[in-house]
Amino acid sequence: MHTAQAKGFIRDIGQFKVHDYAMPYVEFVPKLYNFCLSLGFSDGYMMPSRAFCSDENQGMPILLISRHFGTFPFDHGIVGGIMAIDRHGPHSTHGEDAVIIQASHVGYDPHTKTYGTCNRPKMRGECKSSSCGKITHVIEPFLQQFKMAQNRIFLHRNDGGEYLITVKDSFIDFHTSPIEDGLTLHLQNIARRTGDGAIVPIATHSTSHTYEVSEDFRRRINETGYEWQGGVGKAIGNLLAADLFSFRVTNKGGGSMLERNLIEFMPSIVTHKSPQLKAAKVNVQREFARTVESIHRGTEYNGKNLLYIAGLNLDIASYHGHPETTYFVPWAAYIQLKDSCPSEYIHPLEQDRLFQKLSEQSTINPSQISIKDEIDKMLHTPRYDIYTPR
Repeated sequence: MHTAQAKGFIRDIGQFKVHDYAMPYVEFVPKLYNFCLSLGFSDGYMMPSRAFCSDENQGMPILLISRHFGTFPFDHGIVGGIMAIDRHGPHSTHGEDAVIIQASHVGYDPHTKTYGTCNRPKMRGECKSSSCGKITHVIEPFLQQFKMAQNRIFLHRNDGGEYLITVKDSFIDFHTSPIEDGLTLHLQNIARRTGDGAIVPIATHSTSHTYEVSEDFRRRINETGYEWQGGVGKAIGNLLAADLFSFRVTNKGGGSMLERNLIEFMPSIVTHKSPQLKAAKVNVQREFARTVESIHRGTEYNGKNLLYIAGLNLDIASYHGHPETTYFVPWAAYIQLKDSCPSEYIHPLEQDRLFQKLSEQSTINPSQISIKDEIDKMLHTPRYDIYTPR
């Protein structure tokens, strides 16, 4: 796991496991409904709410929620899988018991076993596009900066036997001209210091500086099997690890909530094999913590049964003739019971315990409705004469 540091304190993200934890929505939703019943929620009086992205491939999960909970879910989200916490109040008045399902989403192609894209069946031919598009849009500029840094930071060795790194000035956080926006190289983790602790270049060029690397950094690089070269050397490439840089964004306009959730962990996102997957995981964790805090601080759900579950929606492409589908990967759940809360629910259910609780439930839900039958009832309902007051 990679950590982010601010003012000496370490903020970490949990190990969000996907393999063996993903369950099809056709199984997840009835299990969730039965889990709510096991907690004492009232059969037929639960009001679900969802915080999903607006993509069309999130529609089937919403229909399944409608089918099993007997009503179309309240909309509790903003694009990107962000919770609209100012909607707690309206949601709390729409049912005796409250259920919230929040998920960021990411595409998965079972053919290539890769994340980040999804086939669009309403486009002619085979059309793949970003999934989640919002997450991709937010992280793409940082990915481009990272790739540029990989190609514009060089490791080399001079004739005197010194091991060096040459860095473009735009990546160096000079005291006289600090970086306000962009990638900042952590030279303190790379370069050799003088006796008084300063980091002094051994050469200055028109658009870059060269520093001698520290013994620790050279040892770290050598352990990868890297062979140092003379002259201009080689671009650092994949050796530019997440702990060697960070990003700064002034956010003069405030920035989106999604960007604010991700920016602190952007180095671990852009260096990940599947950046969109990593970003979605980070966002789910940050949103869960923010939303639980908003529930604690607010009064909207006082005296009500409430289950808030957060996780990851996997948009699975068609495979071997099978249609597109969606899987849910549970991350954590907050449970509040109106009568008394057992000690096991004082703290949120973490991923392993939550998955176990859901797995114990049946996929049979006698209370589920037929959406087709409900539409047929509407079609056979007498046409009303709508009165307009003068």
